[in-house]
Amino acid sequence: MRGTKTTKRRHQELRLADSILLLGFVFLLLLPVLARDSDYVLQVFTHAVLLATLALAWNILGVSGSISLGHAAFFGVGAYGSALLSLNFGFSPWLTVPLGGLVATVVATLMGLICLRLRGAYFALATLAFVEIPKVITDNWDGLTKGSLGLVGLPGFTALRLGRYSVDFGASPAAVYYLVLCSALLLASLVALIFRSNLGLALQAIREEEVAAEAVGVQVQRYRLLSLLVSGFFTGVVGGCYAHLIRYIEPGLVYGIHFSAVPMIFAICGGRFTILGPALAALILYPVDQFIFHPLLPAGHQFLYGAVIIVAVLFMPSGFWGHLRKGQFALLKTRSVE
Repeated sequence: MRGTKTTKRRHQELRLADSILLLGFVFLLLLPVLARDSDYVLQVFTHAVLLATLALAWNILGVSGSISLGHAAFFGVGAYGSALLSLNFGFSPWLTVPLGGLVATVVATLMGLICLRLRGAYFALATLAFVEIPKVITDNWDGLTKGSLGLVGLPGFTALRLGRYSVDFGASPAAVYYLVLCSALLLASLVALIFRSNLGLALQAIREEEVAAEAVGVQVQRYRLLSLLVSGFFTGVVGGCYAHLIRYIEPGLVYGIHFSAVPMIFAICGGRFTILGPALAALILYPVDQFIFHPLLPAGHQFLYGAVIIVAVLFMPSGFWGHLRKGQFALLKTRSVE
């Protein structure tokens, strides 16, 4: 009887989680209609979706158990790479954004060769220090990057035409929102494939017990480097998108600790070892911060992130989405025993 009640409760928890996910997805799809009279609301959620994409990219490495504080290096290099290619050669952002991701992958390779032999806090601190290398180069190469003055007047995403239909991203905040949302959904699908691939299984094995994984033939260093390269590429792509959306960048902005710490915070709060947890945390926490805490505490509104980190670590170590979905795995175990 007790087992039946437990199974029923777990079914209810799973239905609740799936219902929340479905309602959230419908809300995101209808948001431009619901917020058609408020460009500010749409801008906040556009930035939230962009941060959700950044958190998904960060978590490709995070699933291996590694904590990176250096993803701002990939974000900044991707932003500057795409911006400079557009300004100096006249390339379309549709081409320069993925090229910026490739430049970020080169930087990720260098970081991997230097830092991946480290573990735990040593790895995190080494990646944080690594951010200073591209930042200092960007800040002092005035002839190319304009140094601390930054780059202004970056071209936005050009209009897409399909027959007689045209989508002008420069004149439509809703079009920009849907562009960012489609990018997030595409990356979420790729992350789901990675988690269920041999790479994902290898990274999970490395996270659980690295020595045992290496003993059974998992090439630990190769898989950790591969996850860093993939994570760095998509982080660079997000950086390139960010540059062409705000159309102005400078070293202190794109290489700031914000773009290293925030995706980690979202991953920890939402669930580092889940597919959607980091993205869901970004879509909840950032709008709450902007709509509620920022007007109340303009100078200290970001204490929200510190508070939720403390709550997550103390009461939900697997993140709120991981906590909700935990019943799924327990239910599978119960069925296998029966």
